[in-house]
Amino acid sequence: MNKKTKKIFNTIVFSLFILFISLFFASNTGYYEYQNNKKKTITEEKMKEFEEDLKNGKKIVISNYLNSDYKNYDNKVTKFGNLLSEIIDNEMMNILEKTFKYIEKSIE
Repeated sequence: MNKKTKKIFNTIVFSLFILFISLFFASNTGYYEYQNNKKKTITEEKMKEFEEDLKNGKKIVISNYLNSDYKNYDNKVTKFGNLLSEIIDNEMMNILEKTFKYIEKSIE
């Protein structure tokens, strides 16, 4: 492998590693779960409005009290990024397991 090919290969591997780390932290910090649960949350103002309507005997329709400001920005790129992150995660785990098995055998 010549120097130019090696440099390109190292750049690609480094870029994929940075991408993996970014997606890994985004998924493990609960960002996606937070966004999904956010649309289910009733705000304090809506809770007060609900309680007032209940006291006044008005007809209760749950959709009037849900937070409708939620916008879903998921697209094919995000889904591909998550899939790529899972694949890289699995491969990294396999590589690490094999590396540690090799080190363990060499120590014995």
